[in-house]
Amino acid sequence: MAESVNITSAVLDKKLESYGWNAKDFVAENELTITITLSEYRQLIASDATKRHDIDKANADKYERDAENKRLKEEVETLRARLYETRVSSGRVEE
Repeated sequence: MAESVNITSAVLDKKLESYGWNAKDFVAENELTITITLSEYRQLIASDATKRHDIDKANADKYERDAENKRLKEEVETLRARLYETRVSSGRVEE
């Protein structure tokens, strides 16, 4: 009998898998659970959305800083090359 239940459970899991069904959505026997109010749930969702927004904003800022750093490094290299050319043309540095 127990084997029949296990086979049925396995078949059901496989069939429901295509619907995005997740066995973690159900409370198991002797599982510790909590109950929250709708207001508390909304606060959790709002908090999560705010944190995601902050993370996205930080990532965008990082991308902008990285782009600016790259541009400044290229500018430094260009200025070093111009400085070297100026010194060479004025005779301060031998080629």
